[in-house]
Amino acid sequence: MSHEPVRVCVVDALTKVLPDTRVTESSNTLRVDAVRNEYESAQFVVTPTVDVANLTVKIGAISGPSRVAPRVSSNFLGFIHIEKGTPDTPDDYLIAKPPADIPDVIMEGDSVDVNSGKNQPVWLTVYVPKKASPGTYKCDIEVYGEFLGAPGVSKREKMAVIPLEIHVSPVVLPDERTLYVTNWFSPGNIAKFHGLEMWSEPWWKMLEAYARCMAEHRQNVVITPIMQLITVRYDSSGNRQIDFSKFDRWVGLFKKAGVIGYIEGSHLGGRGEWEAPDFDAAWPTIVNPDGSIQPNPGVKTTSQEEREFLSWFLPALQEHLEEMGWLDIYFQHLADEPISQNAESYKKLAAYVREFAPKLRIIDAAMCNEIAGAIDIWVPQPQHYENDIKFFTERRAAGDEIWFYTCLSPRGKYVNRFLDFQLIRTRLTHWINFKFDLKGFLHWGFNYWRGDPWTDLQSDWLPPGDSHIVYPGKRGPMTSIRLEAMRDGIEDFELLKLLERKDKKKARMICDSVIRSMTDYTMDPGEFRHARETLINALEETL
Repeated sequence: MSHEPVRVCVVDALTKVLPDTRVTESSNTLRVDAVRNEYESAQFVVTPTVDVANLTVKIGAISGPSRVAPRVSSNFLGFIHIEKGTPDTPDDYLIAKPPADIPDVIMEGDSVDVNSGKNQPVWLTVYVPKKASPGTYKCDIEVYGEFLGAPGVSKREKMAVIPLEIHVSPVVLPDERTLYVTNWFSPGNIAKFHGLEMWSEPWWKMLEAYARCMAEHRQNVVITPIMQLITVRYDSSGNRQIDFSKFDRWVGLFKKAGVIGYIEGSHLGGRGEWEAPDFDAAWPTIVNPDGSIQPNPGVKTTSQEEREFLSWFLPALQEHLEEMGWLDIYFQHLADEPISQNAESYKKLAAYVREFAPKLRIIDAAMCNEIAGAIDIWVPQPQHYENDIKFFTERRAAGDEIWFYTCLSPRGKYVNRFLDFQLIRTRLTHWINFKFDLKGFLHWGFNYWRGDPWTDLQSDWLPPGDSHIVYPGKRGPMTSIRLEAMRDGIEDFELLKLLERKDKKKARMICDSVIRSMTDYTMDPGEFRHARETLINALEETL
């Protein structure tokens, strides 16, 4: 029940509620359906008719069939302002036209002030432990606040009580993660935006918080900046020592957090101009006997100098990975997004890797087909895969692996995680993985903040939100509902894979009911919920 000066509405967690959207109450009860060892989200919206200060939410005691009960947390959602929207996209595939304030960040803090007539979404995150007994768990969510200017209303009181029901399935989501997921991130931004010195002990501590966030959201591959982490030192006799201590600490940190999983070695080359025919070589820090640092030689990846460097660097890297037992979980990037104009340069660099470290698997976000034979793990964008399905089918048959990635595009009707896209399009990203047997997903922008992380989310070339999916908080990253939707989609993928092992036809039928093609899929949360319920019921029938 709600007090007269405030309305509280239950809204599907796949719906982004804008500050001025007219919200209608579809149910008096929050309902969450989940399997064990799974996260799921829920949402309600508070809309006061007078100004409210210190709005707070209290989670009541949870009752149910076992003492091991689901864990429930609540957070207020913060709105992010955009002045430019995602271009090349039909209006009905956007939740708002700019300028607009869009809910995204899951805020820190226990209270918030809300102006009269404005919506304040409240986000609930539910985790069901593996040992929780199946059945229905219940609790009350209480909303408190201080009404300002409402005649006859006490200064502070209970505004509303919303019943929460958590329906727990006997199905258990496996700990095993079969989908490769990586979000590239900026270690330098962690230092800059948290006011820390790079590589200092406080910085390493903060990095742990980011690693835990990644692991909690089922990321299992970590980009690893090998040229920053590996140092080469020469003594006065000209003897060379390769120092892997920082590299080992990095890998150990992410293994302990639960992200690794898998290690992505960063790129051996890059380019300043998009159509440059050759790549610029990336080199590690090289220390002279007197302690001075050798300047980067500024050579191309096809040069003799690069070949000579790689002739000792790559064998040492491969040997170290073998010694540490990490070779089988390591992928090596060569150069990002090769295109036809630099395919020959890419292939020559790949030939160096095949010659000097033949056990390393090569992975890259690829934008051309000419590099076939020089790459082991293809990561095309959806439209590239869609337009060249025959080619990628042939590469898969030849033993190559296929992932996909999004970065600035695709736009339009494709799924993606831009800020002004419907949230269901983010969750369905990993149903795309299952539909097309794409083994992994890569995105460039975990925390690539530019200027103000809260306002600088778009430009003429950058769609809103593509640069980051977390925000800098006081003790680590503040997550977003887009990252929550990604995790939910990854868990859906694993449930589909679990059913596929037992009934492939049914798993494919359920996925097909939601995803017809790369650009034809349901955007109705109710239809999606029905498909997920069908998935869980099908899994229960196999128990």
